[in-house]
Amino acid sequence: MSQEYKQVWRFYAPRDSSPSGSNSRVQLSEDESHLASQVLRLKEGEIVELADGCGWTARGPIVSMRKKSVEIVIQSEFFADKSQFGRFAIVGLPKPGALDEVVQACVESGIDLLVFFRGERSTSKQDFKTEKLRKQVAELNRITKSPWNLEVVLSENLSSAVERCIQISGSEVLELFVCDERPIHSEFQTGSRHLLECLKNSKNRSWACVVGPEASFSQREYDYLADHATQRPIEFVSLGPRILRTPAAVAAATWLMSASAESN
Repeated sequence: MSQEYKQVWRFYAPRDSSPSGSNSRVQLSEDESHLASQVLRLKEGEIVELADGCGWTARGPIVSMRKKSVEIVIQSEFFADKSQFGRFAIVGLPKPGALDEVVQACVESGIDLLVFFRGERSTSKQDFKTEKLRKQVAELNRITKSPWNLEVVLSENLSSAVERCIQISGSEVLELFVCDERPIHSEFQTGSRHLLECLKNSKNRSWACVVGPEASFSQREYDYLADHATQRPIEFVSLGPRILRTPAAVAAATWLMSASAESN
C-alpha cells in the first residue's frame, strides 16, 4: 500500500513580530493565512515551517485554522548560518520593467547582494527608488520563503560597484565573471569558457557575476576590467550561443552560481 506524499510547507513570519522559544505561538499574516487555508487547504495538526528572511526558521503544527488567521505552535527553531559562499550580482541599471525582473531573479536564486551601477552607456534614466525596491524584495521574500533577504544597493559607476562587493566579501577572494562574449583589447572574437565550467573549476568561495546595461560596457569600463584583472581573478564568460536580455542573463548567471555553491 503506497503512502500519501506529504509536503512540509514554509511560511514567512517576520521575526520582530514572532515570539521565540518552544511552545510559543505564531500567528501568520492575512496573506500567508490565505495561502495556508484557501490555497493549500492545510488542516489543523499539520506540520509547517516558518522563516523570517534573517536566518531564523522554525517548525511546528497548525493549532488554529481560520480563513484570515492561522496560528502555529513552535516545537523547534534554529538559526541558519550564512552560506560559506558569497554570491553577488553587479548589474548595469536597466529600464524599469527589466529592473523588477532582475530583482526577482536574484531573490529567487538566493543571491546575497545585488549592486546596480549607472553604466556610461546605459539608456535608463530612471530614479532608483529605494523604498519601492525594499517593499518588492520583502514581498518576493514572502513568496520564496528564503532564509535570508536580498540586499539591493546602487553605485554610481562600475568601479565603485566592484569595490563594494570586494569590501563585503572580506577576507575571501572575490572572483568576477563578466557575462560578455567580447574579449578585452582584442581585434578578433575568441571563444569564451562557459560560466558553468568556470564555476566548476574555481578555487574561490566568493563569486560575482557582472552584467552590463543594454548598450553594454563603455571602452573606459572595459579598460577598468582589464586593469582589475591584473589584481584579482576575473574572466569573461559565455552563457551560451544566444543573445540574452539583461534579466535573462542575470537569471542564468545567478542560478548557476547558486546551484554550484549549494551542490558543492
